[in-house]
Amino acid sequence: MPLKSIATISALFLLHTQSTFAQAEEGLKRISETDLKDKIHGYWIGQLTGNYIGFPFENLYDEEPIPVFIERYYTFKDAEALGLKMNLDDRRSYTPILADALGGAWSDDDTDIEFATLHAVEEYGLDITYPEIVAFWKKHVNRYIWAAARAARDNMDTGLLPPETGDRENNHRWFGISSQLMTEIWGAFYPGMTLQAAERAEWNAKMMTADWATHPDIVYASMYSAAFFESDVRKLVTDAARKLPKESPYRRGIEETLMWSLQHADWHVTRKLIHDKYYTRVDDFEVPYEMGGAVINGLIGIMSILYGEGDFMKTVSIATTAGYDCDNQAATCGGLLGIINGGSSIPDTLTRDLPSRWPWETPFNDQYINYSRDGLPNFTRISDIVTRIQRIAEQAIFENGGRKLRQDGQVVYEIVTN
Repeated sequence: MPLKSIATISALFLLHTQSTFAQAEEGLKRISETDLKDKIHGYWIGQLTGNYIGFPFENLYDEEPIPVFIERYYTFKDAEALGLKMNLDDRRSYTPILADALGGAWSDDDTDIEFATLHAVEEYGLDITYPEIVAFWKKHVNRYIWAAARAARDNMDTGLLPPETGDRENNHRWFGISSQLMTEIWGAFYPGMTLQAAERAEWNAKMMTADWATHPDIVYASMYSAAFFESDVRKLVTDAARKLPKESPYRRGIEETLMWSLQHADWHVTRKLIHDKYYTRVDDFEVPYEMGGAVINGLIGIMSILYGEGDFMKTVSIATTAGYDCDNQAATCGGLLGIINGGSSIPDTLTRDLPSRWPWETPFNDQYINYSRDGLPNFTRISDIVTRIQRIAEQAIFENGGRKLRQDGQVVYEIVTN
């Protein structure tokens, strides 16, 4: 069902608005419209920032982490000066130059599939079906996709529908990371409604991956959803892990990472423990492409969140320095910390100071340039993306028993959380 019209939303607003009310009952939580939008903004620019910090080192470090702790944008100039392995043959090592030339942020698979999902949900509704999203992908998602996502897209051209497009028999990369960097937006669509966020993220993940490779999607979407009201990162991780089957190797890995993070003050020790146990094998499955495995990358993200202790820069720096498919971990963790702390928590040096002439007035100049998703707008204001996600979240709130109120002169959402 398509999104409700502005008139209908306004009618619902009038229906649910009142000037004074008692404190929310147990199971209900409130967030102002201003804070909701700020956290959604933090999600979007947090993902962008993490993506660009990790970009130069994507898929280059596995046996050992990067020998330098990455706390800024590194470019081609740093490769020779510091003796670092970096992706020098494409845009990944030229972030400030590209940002200056484009006048803002630009698309990559850590955000542009979610950009496409936003459009798809606007067209078909939160209950979008597999046939509908396949039709949408065939029209808009054709280039700049890799691994399990590429195999799934090829499967669509043969007439397969999800979940067959992602299952073990049809997708040779079913075990990979592709889905979990593309489904976090469901946590933003369902703020505080973790069960709904997890269910829809898993639904989305099964387009590309299968079995335990979908479990990081459940965990991260759940954490994103919960983070609108919870800032304790250890609690976020613990609660999200409980949504997985007890036999899940990813759940077991999270529980071990929680334990190791208490036993070892140095994240490097925990990284080695994770690497030794989960890099080449997951239970009895030998991972064909270790660098892109869903479990190893998903656990490194969890490790970064725990050791980052709620600090944006520390979390993203660990996620990048740890290596593997590090732009994904940095983007996913950056989006989560952006929700927890809001958009203003992300350092201006990473979002405004990229141009060579003068700083931008707003993060990434309020511009998102899409050159990878066919037939979708090439230019979109980031503030518009945030407003559109907030509009969908509002619908999700109403459809799941919540309401919109006025308290102390502010518009406030009352959400039935779980």
